[in-house]
Amino acid sequence: MSEILKVNNVTKFYGKQRVLNGVDLSINQGEIIGLVGPNGAGKTTLMKIITGLIPKYEGQVFIDSRNIKDRKHLKTKEIGCVIEVPGFYPELTGYENLLFFAEISGLKDKSEINEIVKSLGIEDYVNKKVKKYSLGMKQRLGVAQAVLTYPPVLILDEPTNGLDPAIVPQLRKFIKHIAKEKNTAVLISSHILSEIELMCDKVVFIQKGEIIKVENLEQEGKSSSKVAFVTSKLDKLEQFFNTKNISHQVTSKEELQAEVDIKELEDLILSISKADIPLRSVHEVKESLEEKYLKTMGE
Repeated sequence: MSEILKVNNVTKFYGKQRVLNGVDLSINQGEIIGLVGPNGAGKTTLMKIITGLIPKYEGQVFIDSRNIKDRKHLKTKEIGCVIEVPGFYPELTGYENLLFFAEISGLKDKSEINEIVKSLGIEDYVNKKVKKYSLGMKQRLGVAQAVLTYPPVLILDEPTNGLDPAIVPQLRKFIKHIAKEKNTAVLISSHILSEIELMCDKVVFIQKGEIIKVENLEQEGKSSSKVAFVTSKLDKLEQFFNTKNISHQVTSKEELQAEVDIKELEDLILSISKADIPLRSVHEVKESLEEKYLKTMGE
């Protein structure tokens, strides 16, 4: 996958207050990146800069190797976005709004609109006037509008805000679909960390305007993993790990955890067995995104 979005050393001040400080970020085609951090960390400001909604800042933003500062306006064919509450013409229906945005974007094929409407499950209310929409209904219509031309970059700021929990999986499925099938790069922020974990390839942690960590959520190609060993002879197992110089941590009266090479795990288990140490269970320990968030943010 090739790089489609690059943020290079972006800094932003509001008066004397620095809200972004030297932010670097890159996203490849077809990649979904989660942006997480506490309120006021700079998430929305960064997204507004990427979409051209905030034109004055230090640093560079490139979409498909072109600096967005070199153009007066970003085209909807280049980037789609849902930031804060989507804006629509309230006296028009949702479908009429989509037709309007499709026309100004140069999209003439109505079948594309119908396909998006169906995929997002908004056909039940898309022909009603937008002024009657709830926040969640506007959010889904906003996503539909943002992807009308299937732009190479999609920016979604809290897209599940106001959504019924039963609807969220459908939105997640749609976002993953356009990333995979349309090769769209997606940057998404959300306070629902479990959704970010299910949806994203990587997570970017931002705090006080700085990116402090990038976590790869994909397991493919991972050479080592944290593994829990449960035994009735913990002292003997701990002595075994000390002898092998394997760093470990005792987590309970009968369990210790260690970071081990996945390829060597079977041989390690066999060696433990030969040392006459009974193992009740051996299982991989996966740290949730919420646990990683709390550890990273120091909360």
